[in-house]
Amino acid sequence: MNDALTIGRVIGVHGFRVKVELEPDIKSPSRVGFEGVQTAVAINAYLTFDIGAGELAIGVVTDLEARESFDPTSDDELTLELVKPRRTASVQLLGTVKPKRDRSYGFDPGITVLPSLETPARTASRDVMQAAFSEAPKRNAPGDAGGRDDYDIGLNLGIPTANTDKPLLASFNDLFSRPMAIVGNTGSGKSFTVARLLQSAVQETKETRRPRFFVLDINGEYGRAFGVSCEMKEPNKIYLNGKEFSVPVWLMNAREVCDWLSAAGQTQEPVLKAFWSVAKGGDALQALPSYLHEAISRIEKIQSVLRDSQRTKDIRALWSGVIEFIGGMKFDTGQLNTKISSLGAGEWDKVERGQKELFDLCEALKNQIAPQLKERKSQAQDSADKPKYFPIATVRSQNGLLESVKGDDDEFRLKQHISTLQLRLNNRIADRRWGAFLNYDDAGIEIRSISDIAERMGIGQESASEVNVIDCSMLGHEVLPYVCGIIGRILLELREHVPAEDRFKDPWVLVLEEAHNYIRPRRQDEDPGTEISREAYERIAKEGRKFGLSMIVASQRPSEISPTIISQCANIIMHRLQNHEDIEHFRRIVPSQSRRLLDQITVLASGESIVFGSAFHVPTRVRIHLPDKGKEPWSQTAAPYDSWNKDAGFNLGKALENWGVKPVEQEAAELTEEESVEEPDTGSDDDYPF
Repeated sequence: MNDALTIGRVIGVHGFRVKVELEPDIKSPSRVGFEGVQTAVAINAYLTFDIGAGELAIGVVTDLEARESFDPTSDDELTLELVKPRRTASVQLLGTVKPKRDRSYGFDPGITVLPSLETPARTASRDVMQAAFSEAPKRNAPGDAGGRDDYDIGLNLGIPTANTDKPLLASFNDLFSRPMAIVGNTGSGKSFTVARLLQSAVQETKETRRPRFFVLDINGEYGRAFGVSCEMKEPNKIYLNGKEFSVPVWLMNAREVCDWLSAAGQTQEPVLKAFWSVAKGGDALQALPSYLHEAISRIEKIQSVLRDSQRTKDIRALWSGVIEFIGGMKFDTGQLNTKISSLGAGEWDKVERGQKELFDLCEALKNQIAPQLKERKSQAQDSADKPKYFPIATVRSQNGLLESVKGDDDEFRLKQHISTLQLRLNNRIADRRWGAFLNYDDAGIEIRSISDIAERMGIGQESASEVNVIDCSMLGHEVLPYVCGIIGRILLELREHVPAEDRFKDPWVLVLEEAHNYIRPRRQDEDPGTEISREAYERIAKEGRKFGLSMIVASQRPSEISPTIISQCANIIMHRLQNHEDIEHFRRIVPSQSRRLLDQITVLASGESIVFGSAFHVPTRVRIHLPDKGKEPWSQTAAPYDSWNKDAGFNLGKALENWGVKPVEQEAAELTEEESVEEPDTGSDDDYPF
């Protein structure tokens, strides 16, 4: 054997997998050399191979095997019994370690030269491990970086299980500039990892205090981790950093409000979009492009009547509808109006003789309307999509939608359709579950502009909370996707509207806790809110990087998250997973050199994870550091034995109080009090003469 660190030799090279035959005297998984005791022959141990010019290929041990027999051919009749077991290790190559001028090593994820047969396999030295783990990749150099390298640092995530004396450092820039997934079964340490990441990021950037993270806290567990207290939460309310908040209904764009009210596409959507545009301050004529569309439709019906030589009164009725729809707009209708007005009942000869002229005049009017229809439709959509305030009384008006229907020759029928839409709107307003959309005018909240929302979140301020905890734990299941989707879309659109040169300044990260609740894969029977939320975050996953907006997706069920979002995650932290579908889902998308590590995913201890991605030099199994003491999320696992042997029981009264439900005895007492109305005094029997 060459030295204490050499453990074997290469006997097979298969792509980027190497098979090593171990030396006969290797009896222990550890080796002792000048650098002390090092793990050598064990799963997750790291080996190096000399490939020339001072460069080393580095790989991780994924399989160990001892065989007492050998089949030299495929013929089952010929088998050799070995005197000693043949022990081999399978190694997945990860990259190349190259010497630098200061005699240290630098890591390169590329491999241009593979080890050859008989190349010695050696335990990775401390210098090599330092290059692979304790020197994080440098990512996203700004244009003015020049020769400096202080634009990125290594964020200490934890300790690799096979290298307990070196921390695992990840690129700070890469972790928070592109989408990242943190997955794992309940109790595997997922919430602690999220909290630790955010706490570490805040500690490393102490010089400035501006919003960096927006946490969609679905279970109300992150308040303690970031110093947010909320003494009592009420049902159907949303809280921002412990204070009641609102996602005003006027933040909805035209598509969202149509989905929210399940508006029918042909009859209700145009009127609802028109109403939404007018409510946000749009011009009434610009806000009703559907009227121009209907005007063109009636002109085309006139042309159809002319072709069929039907009754002239049909032409006059249709023309009356056209005038109603384009009234007040500057269109040249004089000649056509005169021509139609001159038609008399039963005068078919006049229609036939003037048919070509009438037809051409109708075509000319259509050509006048069409360009304005396109322009007004764009203006109406723009007005309806803007996040502009209107009083809550606007949507509570009983006539708001009905007033949007006017001038239709079948107005009664159309109003019947709109009345069902009005009923749904009234039901939404009366439904307490949607209170977080409708409370923006309430005392103490008063959110009356997009600037008010930005101010509550600290956006644009020089001294604000670095982490915004948006507590959605009291929202109903149907309400949650709308809230999450609208918040994500608004943050993206805010960044889209800053000048191009400022898009990358002061970037933000959205943390999607329990993301499987609102960004599920597309299904035919999905709720409209889920579709809105998924599409918002798919767009952030694909385009957010260009605008300085990234996200961390945390979930127990990665297979129930949109594959578009998961596929865009540049870095993945995987805690223990047991479900076969979840594991196979990742096996299909992770890099080939990381797939063998997934075999260990079912046996990870709580707090352990497998990490891979562009923020790390090599994929590895690591124990993540715990959050700051006393600032852990409210996500601990119960201890039944200890708890059941104590006197304290379940606090039913507090649960009902927070839920907004009164105990049965209290409700019965109040009901009795309401029913006990004092009888009026009618006098005594002595007052009557008989």
